[in-house]
Amino acid sequence: MVVDLLLKGLLTGMLVSLPVGPMAVLVIQRTANRDFKSGVYSGLGIALTDSIWALIAGFSVSYIINFLRHHQTAIQLIGAIALFSLGLYIFFSNPLVAVRKYKRKGTSPSKCLFSAMAIAFSNPIMILTYIIVFASAKIVFDIYHLGSPFVFVAGFLMGAMTWWTLISYLIDKFRHHFSLSVLWWFNKISGSFIMVFVVVLVVTVLIRGNPSI
Repeated sequence: MVVDLLLKGLLTGMLVSLPVGPMAVLVIQRTANRDFKSGVYSGLGIALTDSIWALIAGFSVSYIINFLRHHQTAIQLIGAIALFSLGLYIFFSNPLVAVRKYKRKGTSPSKCLFSAMAIAFSNPIMILTYIIVFASAKIVFDIYHLGSPFVFVAGFLMGAMTWWTLISYLIDKFRHHFSLSVLWWFNKISGSFIMVFVVVLVVTVLIRGNPSI
C-alpha cells in the first residue's frame, strides 16, 4: 500500500511537471543564465507549491476551494501580472550582466526558491488539474488517515524534483557551449513565450469565462 502510493505520487509528480509552460521556461532560463543550483532551487520551489496544491485537491478542503472560487478573478489577475512581469524581466535580461552578477555575488538559493514558489502560487487552477488527475487515478485522501496522503505527496515531490533536476542538469551540462548571443536570443524567445502565454490565457478567459474550481 505504502509503496503503491509512493509510486503513484512519484509518477503523478513527474507527469504534471512535463508540459513546457512558464514554470519550465523559468527553470531552463535560470539554469542557462546562471547555474545548475539556480535551476534546482527554482524547481524545488515549483515542486513544493505543486505539492501543496495536490494536498488541497486531494482533501478537497471546502473553505479553501470556496475562497479560491470567490476570489478567482482577483487571484488570476495578480497571477497574470506576475507572469507577464516575469516574461518582461526575462525578455530584457542581459546575459552578460547576469554572468557578471553571478560571478560577483553567486547564486541565492532562497531567492530562487521563494520567487519560484510565489510565481507557481499564482495559478490556483492547478487544483482543478489535480482533482481531474486524482479522480482518474482513484486517489482520495482521508482526513482521519493522514499517513497515506503524506506518503503520496512525498512521492509527488520526489517525482517533480526528479524531473526539474534532470532538466537543470541537462541545460547546465551544455550551458558552457552557449555563447552570450545564444543566451540573449534565448532570453528574448523565452520571455516572449511567457508573455504570449499570458495574453492567450487572458483572452481565453474573457471569451469562454473562468473554468470552475
